[in-house]
Amino acid sequence: MSRDELSGVELESDARAAAEGPAEPAPVVFIMGAGVVGTALAARLVRAGVPVAGLHGRQRDAPGDPSDAAGGSSGVLASAGEIPAILSESDVVIISVRDDRIPEVAARLVREQRLRPHQVVLHTSGAISAGQALAAARPQVRAVGTLHPLVSFAGARFAVEELTSVVFGIEGDQPAQAVAARLVRALGARAVFLDAESLPLYHVGAVLASNYVVALADLARGLLVKAGVPADQALPALIPLLASVVQNLSRVGLPDALTGPVERGDVSTVEQHLRILEARAPEMLDLYRLVGRDVLRLAQEKSALEPAAVTRLDALLRAPGGASGTSGGRVSEAMKEPTQEAMKATDKDAGRGGAKKKR
Repeated sequence: MSRDELSGVELESDARAAAEGPAEPAPVVFIMGAGVVGTALAARLVRAGVPVAGLHGRQRDAPGDPSDAAGGSSGVLASAGEIPAILSESDVVIISVRDDRIPEVAARLVREQRLRPHQVVLHTSGAISAGQALAAARPQVRAVGTLHPLVSFAGARFAVEELTSVVFGIEGDQPAQAVAARLVRALGARAVFLDAESLPLYHVGAVLASNYVVALADLARGLLVKAGVPADQALPALIPLLASVVQNLSRVGLPDALTGPVERGDVSTVEQHLRILEARAPEMLDLYRLVGRDVLRLAQEKSALEPAAVTRLDALLRAPGGASGTSGGRVSEAMKEPTQEAMKATDKDAGRGGAKKKR
């Protein structure tokens, strides 16, 4: 970039700053909870220029308490046991503990008269609203809210780097939402705003996209081992596949990221899958059919499958016994009874001439 171009950028930046007025000082934050989330959040906020007055863990039980390691990892003064007085001087208190302990920690802060009327109290759970989790603290402070990082934390070292690219779920009183959004902006992350009633549903979505994916990976690993892949090689063999799925979702979104036999309308492969599962892993049949029905829905959204293939796939994936699936149903029996939904889909597709969409 030339000197003139640099000057133009600087002038534009100065003009924007003048229009926005003087920058408001960053709020001083104190974090209750020296686990993975609290430690990572403390470290990332410090790197972003947000002052973190302290990181408080549980009661010390022995020398070398985990809170010491948390302080070293985050670069923040860590404590355990008695809550330091500086918490009361902070602008924002973030409670980052297990969901069922949030009300307990909030009650302790009230009981020990640690909270002040100017403060905002946030918690990092995505499953419980601030009004519920922080009910004890709400009358004592300016506002309460939720600041939930929508990311899976397997360890603090990795979590610190991930916090810059994640989305945070924000909920609560308006002043708390404003403060939470400001912290998210400081981190260089993004925010989605939720209401209290919908927060649990949002959290279910998060669980399906993270915890359940881990369980599916474990089930897939088990099938590879049954197929003869050495146990220590099965998961590493799946990692590139899993990574490519996430990459496809990022690049082309839904439903275009969908691939595989159902997406192609490959009935014979699905029949083969059901036969081998019935013979070698019958406990997986219900799950295969349940998820497969949603895969079929996505496949039809992606492109116009042949009507006959839709009918046969729908029958295979529903099987005798209805929508809940029956793990013992024979493939040949499933083929005999196409459902009304499939027949309607067939009629609808036939009316369009069964033409393939061009993508």
